[in-house]
Amino acid sequence: MNVTGKYIPVDYEGIHYELCNQRCREWTHPYAYQNNGSTLTNAGCGIFSVANAAWYLKGEPVCPEELADFACQYGGRGDDGTDRPVLLATMMEHGLAKKHGFTYNFDGLRNDLDTLHSHLLQGGAALCNLRAGHIVALIGARVADGEKQVLAADPYSESADDRVKNAVREVIPGTEVISPIKNEKGLICGYQQTHAMFWCALSTVRDFNLLHRLEK
Repeated sequence: MNVTGKYIPVDYEGIHYELCNQRCREWTHPYAYQNNGSTLTNAGCGIFSVANAAWYLKGEPVCPEELADFACQYGGRGDDGTDRPVLLATMMEHGLAKKHGFTYNFDGLRNDLDTLHSHLLQGGAALCNLRAGHIVALIGARVADGEKQVLAADPYSESADDRVKNAVREVIPGTEVISPIKNEKGLICGYQQTHAMFWCALSTVRDFNLLHRLEK
């Protein structure tokens, strides 16, 4: 069984993506907080989610390693991962947000879900939590079976996670991630399949930041 690499190529609804796969152990670039030894693999969900959102908004790749270095330099790296408001504010200040196709109007960390859904329907993107401690990108919205739903691009592909799976309504074919399962001795004892893009109930979203698309 082939383990999924650093990027997941996918075509969906006429858009091509190269999604970052945080589960890949090849993301060894440092992303430390106070020299704690963290790397992008174990702490970079916020970095990867910015990259995934930017790909949707502009259709061009963002280098996660460069963005991680930027976050560490300007305060976007917090003690529990990425400090989203700080990172987005400094990206605006230094022109990095514009370079990657979006603006941030400091309209985040709210839970007005109707505003979020409308924003996504109009072509914007967002960063949010679907469960505590993990950041994902939102890159679409719809109403299906009378329920408002959002399209998540999840760098750690938690579509089957117990904390998320009950909110998942549809997984996107072609976004499968195959990763190893290790036992207590660090030996591979099996493999698991998850999905990096999926539709989920709007009601599960918490603490979002809106990213506004720039005209190309």
